[in-house]
Order: sequence, then structure tokens, then C-alpha cells
Amino acid sequence: MKSFAALVASLFICIIHVFGQIHSLDSLEEMAYKGTTNSIRIEGLYKLCFSYLSIDPKKAVLYGEEALLLCNKFPNELLQAKVFNNLAQAYDLQHEFYKSRALLHKAIYINVKHNDQVGLGNAQNNMALSYYLEGLFDSALFWHFRALETRTKIGNPLQVADSYNNIGILYSLTKNYSNSIYYLKEALNIYTAKKDTNDLANIYSNMADVYQRQEKYDSAIYFLNKSIFYSEKASSPNLIRNAYLNMGFCYNGKNEYNLALSYFNKISITPNIEKDVTVYSYLLVGLAEAYLGKKEYKVAIQHARQGLQLPSVGDNNRIEINSYFYKILSEAYECSGDSGKALHYYKAYKEAADSLKAEENIRNLNDLSAKYESKQKDQQIEILNKDNKLKSLALKDKKNIIIFYSIGLISLVFGLGSILLLYFNKEKLNHELAQKNRIISQSLADKDILLKEIHHRVKNNLQVISSLLNLQSKTIQDEKALLAIKEARDRVKAMALIHQNLYVEGTMAGIDMRDYIEKLINSLFSSYQINDANVQLLMEIDPIQLEIDHLIPLGLILNELISNALKYAFEGKNAGKLQVSLHTWQDKLILQVKDDGIGIAPGAEAKSLNTMGYQLIDSFMKKLKAELYIDGTNGTTITLIIPSYQQKTAVYE
Repeated sequence: MKSFAALVASLFICIIHVFGQIHSLDSLEEMAYKGTTNSIRIEGLYKLCFSYLSIDPKKAVLYGEEALLLCNKFPNELLQAKVFNNLAQAYDLQHEFYKSRALLHKAIYINVKHNDQVGLGNAQNNMALSYYLEGLFDSALFWHFRALETRTKIGNPLQVADSYNNIGILYSLTKNYSNSIYYLKEALNIYTAKKDTNDLANIYSNMADVYQRQEKYDSAIYFLNKSIFYSEKASSPNLIRNAYLNMGFCYNGKNEYNLALSYFNKISITPNIEKDVTVYSYLLVGLAEAYLGKKEYKVAIQHARQGLQLPSVGDNNRIEINSYFYKILSEAYECSGDSGKALHYYKAYKEAADSLKAEENIRNLNDLSAKYESKQKDQQIEILNKDNKLKSLALKDKKNIIIFYSIGLISLVFGLGSILLLYFNKEKLNHELAQKNRIISQSLADKDILLKEIHHRVKNNLQVISSLLNLQSKTIQDEKALLAIKEARDRVKAMALIHQNLYVEGTMAGIDMRDYIEKLINSLFSSYQINDANVQLLMEIDPIQLEIDHLIPLGLILNELISNALKYAFEGKNAGKLQVSLHTWQDKLILQVKDDGIGIAPGAEAKSLNTMGYQLIDSFMKKLKAELYIDGTNGTTITLIIPSYQQKTAVYE
């Protein structure tokens, strides 16, 4: 059982020290709607947005968007940055991460422009929170470290401690427990000095979480007792409730179910506890698990079935929580002798587990892409270092020749005997020079072989990844997860084609775009089972060879555009045409994907902004500094204009 504290208590650790004193909702509404100046009204609205984050995220979005509209009428950049920060957090809780990060990038730009270090640290911290909520822990760690650097410069100890705390939590989630304890202890030292009971209760709960994840329940219980001690003195009732919940999970882990129930029952008597759906869901999981352990199967079934009837929890982990309920119900019915229901819930449990595993695979693929890019950069650095050594060797040869001729001129003064000596020295130097030239030639040949081998191995690794994704897709029943795996496999194939062509053609720096695009389209036609008789393919590709820095982004953009056309353009049509063109014009590269399909429905373009495909296209467009134009009449025409493209050159030039 995963610890509850890190999933809930840490959710708002990024924002607990943003404002000093939190106003009442009534006073904030007074500021927002009866304020004497626009600045007061905007401040009231963005603080209302902040206050509703943990109460009603949808309402928080409404207040934040209202504040943003008012900011647009009465520009004040620093005030606007605060609105961006709070509205971004509201979007995160609605899982609109793309909107959130767009606002946070604007806030970071404004804070840097005005040298607002406090605002910059908060924006960086909230960026980390956005990636954390999406499950991209590596990116979250990156932004937490940037926030820590900014906050250390400011010298605000509580915000520095918050960053230490957040970093410790993320290391715990990635199973790097030694680093997790190190940063949590750094935060603990600061909180102890400040004697803040809320912070101390929270940090001890997070330290307990590290040991609970390792199933070191005695150590976890030790820190939870400390958390309870400070929670009883703290102002937030949530802290002690979370500590009780985790204490119950620890005793479940130790098979001491009566002790576990004693802590769960302390939470059960909390008034209106069922309204906090997240806490109540975990409480029912703990109760069902405890009664299952006590072999009171009817009570365990009652709690688990009650949990399945709850609405979606706020932190979007309904699939994971339901998997716990399904597993408990399967075991309880099996022990009760009802094998039919046991099998039913076991299948539901396996389906939920497959969905969770598919999400984990997609996150791992993102991490793999990042590591692949890093490896490519390391290889390029290694090649450049070798080039520098070769140039240094050539420079040394030139220096030797200059010295040689200088000695020759001086030797003329000493007569014919010195000339003879010079002759032997010259012969010796020529021999050494010939040897060094052979070394240089061999080094260049070795480098070409190394580059070719790199492309070959990268191609093989990408094909292995594609095969693994293909195997994984055969075990997945969830249609959305299956589609995500298939799209990921096509993207991997698009990159593998590039490295395959680089290896086969032996050019090392670039490939012929017509040949690559033709192979890419054939691969996608095969993937989507498109018959040439149904979709007529027209290609107009100039004879262009591009460098790999342009090849990979352009290949992945083409993959997304052609895939979208094959999936959606010809719905309800028996036949159609797909035209792909790539031309040079002046110093620009013009890429166009055109179909005579059903076109783009009104509003469909806006809905696609949150898809992974669009975000990939948008990311690579920024890398290429490209412009995108979409025409949805008479089918769909998408035009991409890439300025200052680079044709193939030798790597070592």
C-alpha cells in the first residue's frame, strides 16, 4: 500500500508559504467585488483562486480567469505574474498541464524582467508541481532544484526548507531513499529552528513515508508518532488525520489489524469525513484491508464496495484506488467461497493494473527519449574532442616544419657540413610527418566507422523499443492505452528510419529526404492498414539532404501530421488523396501535408491543443523556429515554414 501522506499532504507544500496570512473567503470576496481600485479587485480574485485550490478547483479556475480578464484591461505585469501563478495551479488540479505551463513560463519571464526573485522562486516551484502532478518526476526535480537555487539567493529559510521537502518527497517517489532522507533532514533542521508545528508535523510525516515505502514499518511508526505529537499542537486538523491514516496502513503492513483499526476509527468519527473524497477513499481501503486480514470478509466487502461507489477523487488516482478495492474484493469473495464474484473482481483488478502499467510505460518512454538525447550529445562531444586532438596534432606538425626551415637558414652559415646534417634531420622529420599523417587518416577512418556503428546501434535499440511496445500492446485491453502505445511505437519507428538510412547510405551527416519520407509513409500505411486503392499518395519532394538536427524533429512532425490524416481525414469516405510536398524557397524549407478529406470541424483545432501529438509538434516547431498554417477548407492543408534550414555537411567540418 502506498503512503497517503506523500500523495496528499505534499500536494500543496509548494504553496503554503506563498502568502503570509490567509484572509477569510468573505473578506476576499469583499476585495474582489467591492474594491475601490482595480489592483485591490485583482488581488482579491487571485487570492480567492488560491483559497479554493484545495476546496473546489473548478471554482478556483473561474476566479483565476476572472482575475486574468481584469488584468488584461488594466496591465500591471507583477500583479499579472501572481495571477498566472495561482491560475496555473488551478489548471494543474484540473489536469490541464499545457495551459498551466504556458502561464508559468509567462510568469517566469515577467519575474526575471523585473528582478522579482520571490515571484521567480514561486513560479519555478509551481512549474515543478505541475510536472509532479503529471507524473514526470525528472522534470519536477529539475524545476525544484532551480527554485531551491533562487530561494537560497533570497535567503528565505522557510521557502528553502519547502524546496528541500519537495525534493525529498520526489526522491522517495523515485525510490532514491538515501537522497530523500538527506533533503528531508535539511528541511527538518530549518523547521526545527523556526519551531513551526505545522511544518514539523508535515516533515516527520514525509520522513515516515520514506520508511513506509520500504516496508520498514517500525521506523515509519516512530516518525509518525512525532508527526502526531506536533499535529496535536498545529492549526491544521488535516495533519493529524493524515498521520492517523498512515499509522493505520503501517499496522496493516505489520498484520496488527486491531491496532490499525484503532487509528482508522479515529478518522471515521470526524464530522463530514465522507465529503473529503480523497481521504475517505483511502480510509475505506485501509478499513477493508484490515477486516480482510481479520478474516471478517463481509465487513471487508462492505467497505470495498462502498469505496467503488465514491465519485472521482481530487488527485486523479481513481484507477489506482479502485485496483486496491478490486483486489480486496477478489480475495474476500474467494475466501468466502464465491468463486464467480472472485473471478469477476480479479479481472477488474488486472484491467486496472494493465492501465496503470501502460501509463508507467508511457512515462518511461518520455524518460528514455530524454536519456537518448543526452547520450547523443555526449557522443557529439566525444567526436568534437577527437577533432580538437587531430587539429592540435596538425598544428604541431606545422610548428616542426617552421623550426626545421629556421634551423636550415642558420645552418647555411656553418658550411657544407651543416647542410649534410640538415639533410639527415629533414629525412627524419619527413618520416615522422608521414607517420603522423597516417595516424590522422586512420583516426578519420575510425571516426567514420564509430559514427556508422553509433547509428547502427541506435537504430537497433529503437527497433527493440518498438518491438517491446508491440508486445506490450498485445496484453492491453484499454483502448486509449492501446492507442497511446501504438502512437508511441510509430514515433519510435520514425526515429529508427533516420538512423537506418544514415547507416545504410554511409553519409553519417544526412539522408535523402525523398527516400526517408517514402519509407515513413509506407510504414504508416502499413500501421494503419491503408490500401493504396483507397488512399492515393502524391509526393513532391525536392532532392534535399538535411542534417540530423533537422531530420529528427521534421521526421516526428511528419509522423504526427500523416498519422492524423490517415486516422481522421477519410472517415466516412471510400477513397481520397494524400499529398506530401517538401520544397526549398529562397533560404526556407516548405513542408506541406494536404488531403481532400472531411476537413476540420469548427472548434476542433482548439480541442487538439491538449493532445500529446499537438504538443510534440509545438515543441519541435519551437526548436526549428518554424511557422504553422492550417487551412480546413476543401479537406485539410497543413503548411510548415522552416527558416534557415541546414543541408548536410560533414560532421568534422
